[in-house]
Amino acid sequence: MLNPDFVKYTTECYGKTNGTTSSYKRAIEILDAIFLKNDVFHLNGTSLSNLIDPGLVQEILLFVRSQEDLMRLGQPSIFMFGQPNQTSYPRKRFCSAAVSHLLRYIEQIQHVNADNLLMTITKPTGKNISSALLKHFNLTKEGKDSTAEVKVRIGQNYFRRMILTNYQSQCCVTGLNVPDLLRASHIVEWSKDTKNRLNPENGLCLSATYDAAFDQHLITFDDDYRMVVSKVIKDFYTAEVTREYFEKFEGISLHLPTQYLPDKSLLARHQECLVK
Repeated sequence: MLNPDFVKYTTECYGKTNGTTSSYKRAIEILDAIFLKNDVFHLNGTSLSNLIDPGLVQEILLFVRSQEDLMRLGQPSIFMFGQPNQTSYPRKRFCSAAVSHLLRYIEQIQHVNADNLLMTITKPTGKNISSALLKHFNLTKEGKDSTAEVKVRIGQNYFRRMILTNYQSQCCVTGLNVPDLLRASHIVEWSKDTKNRLNPENGLCLSATYDAAFDQHLITFDDDYRMVVSKVIKDFYTAEVTREYFEKFEGISLHLPTQYLPDKSLLARHQECLVK
């Protein structure tokens, strides 16, 4: 039986009368019936819609895609265990699309649970928050396979949401408030500091141009949160538009959030990497 919360989420996404809603629900039911006959992932009768481990669902997604490929080539696949009148679902890739949709549902659940977790932290410092979230999203171990990658993506998406909320969805340099043009910039890169990956004090809300410059260490911010521009920009890129984007803001303080101020020790590490 389908998880009613998953059904509700699907309906909210696509509408009650939308064909995508009914197709995804039916595709999950088809897969549930198939895995009952051939329990590849040892689900023991649990509906896919009740799974909460994004790593497992990612494995199932890759498997279903491969089985759809086999079926479309006329080769034996797990869909041989399904009903003859249901072959259109895997042929049109509705099954893998439904599992991909299920991953988005699980991400939403994980984000809600993360919100609830943060409310229980008695000393909500940036480092304490990061430690709790790393455990919650199961990011305490390194890994580069698809299972690890989906967990990283979910964690990074939460970091983005946290940073944009902290800065009220405004670029802390210009005040630009178009979310699609904003980035959650790590002060110290994700790959270089595992403990601070999900630390809100290790993040700045920057529009795309400043995010790229910050990432390439062409700009940084001093202990008073004022922009410092690399000599590379000032000496070699002298067009008026460059001055408008960078020199205009040099020495100007950031628009700071009311909580989770940028950690000055992390900023100091970024300052050391400024391109001379």
